[in-house]
Formats: sequence, structure tokens, C-alpha cells
Amino acid sequence: MIRIIAGKYKGRVVHAPHGPSTLRPTLGRVRQILFDLLGPFYFQMAPCVLDGFSGTGALGLEALSRGARHVTFIEKDPIKIKGLQETLSAWQEEIRTSVIAGDFFAYRENKNPVDLVLLDPPYRKDFGRRIFATLSNTPWVMPNTLVVLETERCNKSSIPSDWRLIKERKVGSSQILVLQKVS
Repeated sequence: MIRIIAGKYKGRVVHAPHGPSTLRPTLGRVRQILFDLLGPFYFQMAPCVLDGFSGTGALGLEALSRGARHVTFIEKDPIKIKGLQETLSAWQEEIRTSVIAGDFFAYRENKNPVDLVLLDPPYRKDFGRRIFATLSNTPWVMPNTLVVLETERCNKSSIPSDWRLIKERKVGSSQILVLQKVS
């Protein structure tokens, strides 16, 4: 069971699809560390957030609970999308959210910059290069946009020179990278 850990929806349950799945939701402890790393940035503004590889939407829902102005969720699995939409409907948050049914790597619809991108891609895939290429070639990532990337700890993907590593935290078998585009 996945619960929101802070903010307006603290303690609320996030709908997660049942049955066989490759779903690996971000654990509450990891979400807490992630938002602690963002602390000063996150709490000084009500950011527009993009949650790529959404799954249950736990990261974006946590951002929404903590005061995000708007959250866009991107997920390609119809079962996960249905669960996310059920959660948003139950919380009456359809106005401050958008759910995009599609692949993060192909998403080009948003022309407005976002303040924060939350990414928890599937582990055991070398998405690093593709993620940075996608982020570097979209109109919604600007030099002030923060990107939080959760990856498996052994992932050694290099960070391109037009990105700056702001913070890094290792948590069990995961690592959380907070990055900012510099040019």
C-alpha cells in the first residue's frame, strides 16, 4: 500500500493496480529523502511539475500534496493510467493535473516550461543518455528547471556537460540525483 507522506493529502492511499506488473513505486522513505533534498527550492514556490514514468503517480501526487500548482503525469501503461485517474478523481484533483497517455521519450505537447521534473524510470535499463537527450530538446525544460532522477545505485550513466549535479543521495539500492540544466 502506497501512502502520501506529507502535505494536504498526508496519509491518503494511492491506488495501485493489482496483479502481475513491473510496477516499482517509489518507497515512502525515498520520497521523503527526495523532497528533503528539494526542500528550500520546493517550499519557496508552488512549482509546475512533470512526473515522467509516472506509474502510480506517487511522486507527482506527493508534489501535489505539498502544494504544486499543476502536475502533468506521463505514463504509457493503460492499467496504471486508469489507477492514477481513479486516484485523481477520488481526490477531486482533475483541475490541477493532466494525465498524458504516452511515452516520456516522445512527449512534446507541453510548450510551457516546468519548474520541476520528477523521473523514476524502470531500473535495469540504460535510459540515462535518452533521458538527457529528451530533456535537452524540449521547450518545457529551461536553465532554471530542476530535474530529480531516481536510478539504481549501480547505474553509472554520465551527466552531460550542459547539466549540473546539485545534490546526490544514495538510498539502499537507489540513488537520487538533483540536476539543473545550465545552458
